[in-house]
Amino acid sequence: MCPKSRQTRVHVVNPGARLKLYDTSQALAHIAGKALPTLRDEGLHPDDLLNDKEAGDVLGIDASTVRAYAATGYLDSGTQRHGRTWWPRHAVEARREAGDQRQYNPGPQPGNPRNRVPRPRHDPRISEIADLTRRSQATSTEIAQRYQVSTRTAQKLLAAAHRHSTS
Repeated sequence: MCPKSRQTRVHVVNPGARLKLYDTSQALAHIAGKALPTLRDEGLHPDDLLNDKEAGDVLGIDASTVRAYAATGYLDSGTQRHGRTWWPRHAVEARREAGDQRQYNPGPQPGNPRNRVPRPRHDPRISEIADLTRRSQATSTEIAQRYQVSTRTAQKLLAAAHRHSTS
């Protein structure tokens, strides 16, 4: 029993290492003061959940790289349990067996300047505004109301129309 509370808990047997999870029979044996029964060691199971450090050990990379791989979709995003992200062993081993495929991405890469929509070379409103100014004196307020733009944008359109009509 803990001196300050009436709760009983299993003490950490491996400080600094991965948190050990105990089954019911082990916890009850500890509370009763008996030796902990050993669990069957069935080896590595494909459904074992690995934290970022353990997944990094399997992949041969740092834990921060595992998190970056998950964020970019290069590795399965994992599952959230108890405030931490865990990756199934089979997903991590599949990533390891697939080899390095970061250079292959069938879609457009985020941030690539080639993905931008090309800006129009010529704004069709400029020709219309140039025709308006030839016929009558158009003000930026009239242009702003007609095209539903700000006054500053209307001023820029008028300046572009003036350059267009003089060239």
